[in-house]
Amino acid sequence: MRKKSFFIPLMALMLQTAPLLKAQQLNPLGICYVEVNNNNPLNAGSYTLQNTNRQLFDVAIIFAANINYDVSKGRAYISNNNNVTKVLNDVNTYVKPLQQKGIKVLLDLLGNHQGAGISNFPNREAAKDFALQVANTVYTYGLDGVDLDDEYAGYGNNGTGQPNNSSFVMLLQELKAAMPDKLITFYYYGPATTRQSYNGDLAGNYINYTWNAMYSTYNAPVVPPLDKTKISAAATWIQNSNSSSTSAATLANLATSSKNDGYGVFMWYDLGGTNVANYLSTGSNILYNENTTLSGQLYSWSQGQTCDPPLGLDVSNVTGTSAKLNWISNASQSYNIDYKPANSTVWTNIANNYSGNNIMVNNLTLNTDYDWRIQSNCSPTLTSTYIFAPRFNSGNGCATPSGLTSGSYLGNTAQVSWDAGTASSYTLQYKTTAATAWSEIQNITTNTYALQNLTPNTNYVWKVQAACNGGTTSTYSGEGTFNSGFAPVTSPGARSLAFNGSTNYLNAGQFNLSGNAVTFEGWVKVNAFKSGFPYISSVMGIEVGDNNSAMLRFGDGNLANNKLQFILSFGSSQVKLNTNATFNTNTWYHIAATYDGTAMKLYVNGTLDASAPVTGNFTANGILYLGRNYDNSRTINGFLDEFRVWKKALTPQEILSNSCNVPANSAGLEANWKMDEGSGTGALDATSNTHFATLVSMTDANWRTDVPCTASLSVKDIETSKESNAAYPNPVKRGSDIHFTITGSSAAEVSVFDVSGKLLKKQNINQNNNVMNTQDLISGTYIYRITASGNKVISSGKIIVK
Repeated sequence: MRKKSFFIPLMALMLQTAPLLKAQQLNPLGICYVEVNNNNPLNAGSYTLQNTNRQLFDVAIIFAANINYDVSKGRAYISNNNNVTKVLNDVNTYVKPLQQKGIKVLLDLLGNHQGAGISNFPNREAAKDFALQVANTVYTYGLDGVDLDDEYAGYGNNGTGQPNNSSFVMLLQELKAAMPDKLITFYYYGPATTRQSYNGDLAGNYINYTWNAMYSTYNAPVVPPLDKTKISAAATWIQNSNSSSTSAATLANLATSSKNDGYGVFMWYDLGGTNVANYLSTGSNILYNENTTLSGQLYSWSQGQTCDPPLGLDVSNVTGTSAKLNWISNASQSYNIDYKPANSTVWTNIANNYSGNNIMVNNLTLNTDYDWRIQSNCSPTLTSTYIFAPRFNSGNGCATPSGLTSGSYLGNTAQVSWDAGTASSYTLQYKTTAATAWSEIQNITTNTYALQNLTPNTNYVWKVQAACNGGTTSTYSGEGTFNSGFAPVTSPGARSLAFNGSTNYLNAGQFNLSGNAVTFEGWVKVNAFKSGFPYISSVMGIEVGDNNSAMLRFGDGNLANNKLQFILSFGSSQVKLNTNATFNTNTWYHIAATYDGTAMKLYVNGTLDASAPVTGNFTANGILYLGRNYDNSRTINGFLDEFRVWKKALTPQEILSNSCNVPANSAGLEANWKMDEGSGTGALDATSNTHFATLVSMTDANWRTDVPCTASLSVKDIETSKESNAAYPNPVKRGSDIHFTITGSSAAEVSVFDVSGKLLKKQNINQNNNVMNTQDLISGTYIYRITASGNKVISSGKIIVK
């Protein structure tokens, strides 16, 4: 099997048979994959046939871009790692020289364990969105087409759906419509191979070539109506030090069978940077009656630098002649933004080196479709590749709703709201991210709505349309997303979670931590360390591959099982930092791992234990687990409590001072699992980011009272309300001030929690300044707690915000 890398039918037939390749192409056609994580694609142009001087390879495939999933928007998108970015950002160096030799250059698209792939687009809208991304990528970078590969998708991850029977054909239809003059090839592997028909149309009507995916074997793909001239039955892994590569004897057999059976394509995989002309000649002598010669130089390869484009792309405030373009920004980056009418080939620049998370585009034409794209500037000399936003329509002047927010996630219900405009009413649509059909609620006359009958711990998407006087309606807003969360659990007091070392772990969902700053921290007590190779007891983190990871664990293949290890991915490899200290069993430790762009550091009980100089951006984008990484053989046997993820590097003082409790709105705090629920199927995130962590193979028995810290909120807190320490007015109208009466203390701190115990706000008050504004609280019931010096609770109770 292939090596993993770190990622109107008649009209279609007419297009497919167009002269897409040079007239002097080989027979059979030569296809060559280049793993750009390790090798220079220019080497594909360095081999020619000895007598005719024709290029050995007609098609070079850049392996590989990834199909990732933007959970915030429920959207598949093209993700280019550091090496693919290097190639695409310098096509004059790495692509055009091949094209000038008559070689077509394609980009391979490969799943990346995030639940997104070519086989599970839930509807035509999603398939078309991805096809437009592909087409815009191909045209922007001057490529000759795309190669589709249905591996490593991880269907079902991030709440995505499983493969369906319509996705692959719909995608191909939309691809051919979006780029009719480009090649579409199919690496014959995965769910797509059995999902080639939809509504009487066939995938093969849109595919130009396909090939066998099992190296060193001879097995013709079945992709009707493609005939032998469009198929490679042979799959050759070019011989190198890898044990999976194809021997010269097997290559000779594959070439002989291909020639005798009349197959018009021959596929070669993994061309490297060493001279393999003799090996290639074994095949070319049989296929073309000519030796292969190294007629050009061999090119070395150095790793590209990581620079990711922003996610969360959508459009709001669409007025017919203007629109607001939105994305999730990174404070360390600036952005270049372009737009164009959908039927145009010319992009218009809106801004370069722009800082922020949104920008207005003006002078639009009414009722016109537009595309827009954005790239990150990670340094003066380093940019990301473009990411292409969903196509939008400028509308008819009835403004599209914006400012979508959600909150009060109670498992079965959630509150959604949007900015109030001049509309007379609204239509709201919502669905689970895995569903194909939308549920619709019409004639909403306010800018807020309480969704009911939701499924707990499920990812949802929703959008709103405005209806204006005169009978006009806006386009739908961009999609908002939320997780419905778990049913409320009032904490019985301080708790931790126990893990059995075999089947217990937490799935905290999708995280994108990539960048140049991060902190993992929490409390851990190990019952027993792993005694068998590779001696790994996982604590927390993301592990998609060597080029995509950030994690904390005990042990490694060449590390003692009771030493802590911090791992980050830079480029295509991992950097590992180990503690000097060893850890005892049955002992609580506070552990923290930080990266600040200059060094990785490990702290034990607030004291710096190990440090290593490292620079650059790391990559960590995937499912974050607690108590597990990679598989169940690496789960932890012990206890976890009060774990946090920060998108910044904590200082030593911050680590030492706040090991047990921090405000939920702390700057840079991405997730905080206090693990004080005491029951239920999830550990709630104390922040507003809703990274709910699902308990896997665990019951209420896994909640324990063996803890290193006291709880931040308990039942007793709610029951201690005193008349002399009241909050008023109560209920309070959202946006109004609420006053707290305190006696017997000159200074105090008021904390506000939602009903699940999640800390939402914290503020210092005294007898002269005792006011808190409620603008950032949506309608609902909240719990407040007032503490004096020494964290003594002097008052608590309930607040109702209307």
